[in-house]
Amino acid sequence: MSEAFLLRAAVPDDVDEVEALGTLSADGGAVSFRTHTHVRPRDPGLTRSLGVVAVDERDGRLVGSARMTIGSCWYEGAQRSYALLGSLVVHPEHRRRGIAAALARWRIERAEQLEGADVVILADIQKGNAASLAAARRWATAFVGPSSSVPVPMRPRPARLPRGLEIRATSAEQLSEVADRVTAATADCNFARIWTPSTLRQWLEWAPTGIPVHHYRLALSPSGAVLAGLALRQEGLLRSMEVVRMPPAIRLANMVLHVVPGDGMLRNIGVEHVWYLPGQERAAAALWKDARWSFRERGSNLLLTVDRRSPLRSVLGIRPWMPTTSIMTAVRADPAPSAARLVAPPE
Repeated sequence: MSEAFLLRAAVPDDVDEVEALGTLSADGGAVSFRTHTHVRPRDPGLTRSLGVVAVDERDGRLVGSARMTIGSCWYEGAQRSYALLGSLVVHPEHRRRGIAAALARWRIERAEQLEGADVVILADIQKGNAASLAAARRWATAFVGPSSSVPVPMRPRPARLPRGLEIRATSAEQLSEVADRVTAATADCNFARIWTPSTLRQWLEWAPTGIPVHHYRLALSPSGAVLAGLALRQEGLLRSMEVVRMPPAIRLANMVLHVVPGDGMLRNIGVEHVWYLPGQERAAAALWKDARWSFRERGSNLLLTVDRRSPLRSVLGIRPWMPTTSIMTAVRADPAPSAARLVAPPE
């Protein structure tokens, strides 16, 4: 039986109903999450976020919702506009009626209207989410990955730094160098964000709750030379992720590593935009260890999403037995993504 629904752009008055819809449906991947939103901030202005809702024509209730983020990234060595599809939710009583497919079509058509026919369409899909994978096959021209999303617990004590190494926050005078370093480190990665000093400053100043969400940390030599950098995003200021279901292997690993707290609520601190100069792997590792200690009271864990082929896995000490979820990225683009290129997490 066909579903009688209409699609329209989301408006601010939809927020409460969209959040209520989300509580009815946890993520369908191998590790299942339910999002708890603490604040509803405007984004920092580096990307555009657009929402769409599906409305039951019989009673006017929301039966589905989704969002997309539009921005600029590296793709096959060139700067391209992208649209990242996400936050798809369909009411459990209205599934298998074409709503998810219609929400995808609406977003893709809207992205092409805004950014042109050559916009790169992306969607991250967690391993085990068969429904989302099947839906993406209707529009994707390729799948890349998998990337690994690894939650890592905080340290109970500070790490010993290499002799003479200093770790501190980025200063205003260092923004230009940091933007150049991040760009140089990620220009060969598909989907990496393109930074300038002004966009980096805007990103760091974003504080919707009065507390900055983003931080950029540097490792400096005794002479003050910048050796490595690492960005942190205090996701827990905005929302918490409730772990609803875990596979037995991850549940067993968590009994030893204690990544997921007893109440199941993750206050993630995302680790992003990591780079280091050639030969400065120890400086990058020291930054990572310092973050696990210095930010221990600001979140439950660090969360790193990285291409499985990336040398960062070894540099930061990511081990095969750590709890990990696998992420495939669905892509619709011309040309097709090169299998040889590393993938940066779309934002």
